[in-house]
Amino acid sequence: MNHQGRSSPTRPIGILVACAIAILSLLGCDPYIHMSGIVKNSHGATVPNVDVTLAQGQRWMNVISANDGKFDLGMIYSPSNKLTLSLTRDGYQPFSKTFHSRGGLTTLDVTLQELPEPTVGQVRKLRIKGLNAREARDLAELMCQQLPNAAAFPMKSFLSGDDVHDTLVLLSGFAQPCLVNHLADSTWMPDSRSEPLADFHAGDAALWILSDAGLDWDGVITPLLDPKKAKSIGVFEYFDWVNKRDHRKVVQQTVKLWLQQHPNCCGSERDFGDTEIAPVYKITPQRFAELQQAWTKLQPGMDESLARQILGAPDAVADPEHLDGIMDLNRFEKSAEFYLVENRTGKDGKFAFRRRDPLRDRYVIVFYSGNGKFVRAFSNVPELPPIYPPSEKRWSAMIEASQTEMQKEAH
Repeated sequence: MNHQGRSSPTRPIGILVACAIAILSLLGCDPYIHMSGIVKNSHGATVPNVDVTLAQGQRWMNVISANDGKFDLGMIYSPSNKLTLSLTRDGYQPFSKTFHSRGGLTTLDVTLQELPEPTVGQVRKLRIKGLNAREARDLAELMCQQLPNAAAFPMKSFLSGDDVHDTLVLLSGFAQPCLVNHLADSTWMPDSRSEPLADFHAGDAALWILSDAGLDWDGVITPLLDPKKAKSIGVFEYFDWVNKRDHRKVVQQTVKLWLQQHPNCCGSERDFGDTEIAPVYKITPQRFAELQQAWTKLQPGMDESLARQILGAPDAVADPEHLDGIMDLNRFEKSAEFYLVENRTGKDGKFAFRRRDPLRDRYVIVFYSGNGKFVRAFSNVPELPPIYPPSEKRWSAMIEASQTEMQKEAH
């Protein structure tokens, strides 16, 4: 919270802090500094999920900014030495400020400057650096098995924050064959785009992912459509056309030919190496066996309380309703819980789900509805297969029931 301009409530606090520092100095003790602030971008919008670190020598404290961009942290420090506040987040220029603390209580609002938008190729090269080719191939296949679990597609960028979508875009060098195979897949799934919504299927998800990975939509798909209708109703001409006759197979053959003619468009298997990444933390074999056994008992539509009892305590809890750590569009899922299997990227063995790496960390995410039902489960662990409702009728009914209950609670 910014205390500037509010002298009456902050003056007593400042006096108390100053007195405390003076007393601690007389006693030979290092004082404590408390910092708070709000992170915004250059347009004035708050920025969540920013890595905020306050450091002095070997001492440091780290937090993540909240959904409203606020951060709050503190630590013991030496008054004779400078402190450094650092903020980092993908897509923004790093921010760093070095200073002396004079009062022990500091408020600082930070504006992060956006970096130029990188290309999908640049991001892919950075994210897959050092990734093992064998693991990448297996992971791409596992993600292709759960296209209906892809719960968010981006509007303007090529990554959305969804674990299935982003993994397949980044691993498209290995994922292309299975994505092409799924282009003719008519399995129904909730539309993972922003509204207005359409009659969406797994084949559409495969096409959207290939497009985000580098496929030229205007050069491949647009020529297949009626130009007048495409100009009039936009992308809905695609949905109207593709669900008729054998048009999904037409899309499949057209995309396959284009990819053969443009082998460098969307990454390749040559981008990967053979380095094995050792986990910094791994659950015990006993716990993994328990999780496997629990997994066989999960069924979409079962009571949330029973599913929680079967699975045991999670390692982290996200809030998909407010897009906190989970991107989840049009599914009306109220909570999501993480069960960690291997942590390969976290600091000090700790799993920070908002900064998880779906290419390297191994975990499952269990989703619950607004009316207290188990809905589905994402997995990038081969021994724990993904779970989602088996039919359009069942899934649609679950979404409707959850939406109704959540709307009741909102009022």
